[in-house]
Amino acid sequence: MMRDVSIVGIGRTDFGKGDFLSLGEEAIKKALQDTENMDKEEIELLYCGRSFNAIANAGQMMLEGTDMLGIGAFNVENGFTTGVTALRDAYYDVAARVNDLVIVVGSAGTEDPGSLIIHPQGQAWEVMEVSYPPYTAMFAKLARAHMEKYGTTKEQLAAVSVKNRNNGALNPQAFLKEEVTAEDVLNSKTIVDPLTEYMCSPMVGGAVAFVLCPTQIASYYNDQPIRIVASASTSGKAGLDFLESAYDPISRAAMEAYGMAKPFFTIKDVDVAQVYDPFSISELIAYEALGFCKKGEGGKWIEDGSPMLNGELPVNTDGGLMANGLSLGGSTLAQVYELVLQLKGNAGDRQVPDAKWALQECGGSGGSGFCGGIGGIGFGTGGSYFVNIFTNE
Repeated sequence: MMRDVSIVGIGRTDFGKGDFLSLGEEAIKKALQDTENMDKEEIELLYCGRSFNAIANAGQMMLEGTDMLGIGAFNVENGFTTGVTALRDAYYDVAARVNDLVIVVGSAGTEDPGSLIIHPQGQAWEVMEVSYPPYTAMFAKLARAHMEKYGTTKEQLAAVSVKNRNNGALNPQAFLKEEVTAEDVLNSKTIVDPLTEYMCSPMVGGAVAFVLCPTQIASYYNDQPIRIVASASTSGKAGLDFLESAYDPISRAAMEAYGMAKPFFTIKDVDVAQVYDPFSISELIAYEALGFCKKGEGGKWIEDGSPMLNGELPVNTDGGLMANGLSLGGSTLAQVYELVLQLKGNAGDRQVPDAKWALQECGGSGGSGFCGGIGGIGFGTGGSYFVNIFTNE
């Protein structure tokens, strides 16, 4: 019999500059400090998420730096979903009764050798020796396809950036904390049409960690444990229409997660959500693929104010990747970190009232498997996609 699993400790660093090792160690220490009645000697295993040319023994190095070397460590790599993959592995480890107390950490630094090129201000395109940044170009192609089919406008794309940057101004741990206007977003440098600089998330360093244990004993370690009720993962299929392939893996993961969460679960049960927004079009696609609104109506949904802090379903309340930045290993766990804060009622000025059910979506990969690869045949071909659901009930 599988058992329920809860998060009983959370830790996060500020996102910005730093090396992956010290950031990861800081996040682990904070997660342990967030627990009650726990001795770190009780921890049985570490799952460490480190992406792109990752050091093979990164987890063991972090254990040494936190005086826990000696327990097992699994080092996980899964492209842009590395962090949340480590969380899923830990979740099923505890659910399957293999271990009782497990730490998850995802970390990336701004000086990682061999990783994506990172500018000091997080603007990768400023230092790449290409005039047409490949990742941005692929998402720009997706944006143009969505605009052509559904009439989505640049103003609607800009609305995503404005919402997330303004939410980030309420988040002391975000990388970018300045509010912006639609004019700021639209007038910022065009990277690949129609995407401007402010429609793209910066690359940063940052780390997040969690302590997991069986729900049955969770209240001993934290008086507000947060239960993981669903974790579903897919990959993109080949042979789909370009635009459809962006929806398909997210929708399939969502349907699986909704079925796992509880009987008769629907999107109306969700009080707050974090979706992956490396580019503004990503968030609009997520609204539609998850069923927040009908396909093609993501632009109208944000124009109506639905995903705002005071809207019917607040999305990316911490500022998302637009404000926090993209940490290859940390970002997908930062989404969960924010949802835990929301479910605990500890999100400060960005708190969603009476939040009880929370949803996370993320997806992507690297190289030729990422959004169709060089040929652009199928946005979702390859890659890794997740939908996870959490509750305080």
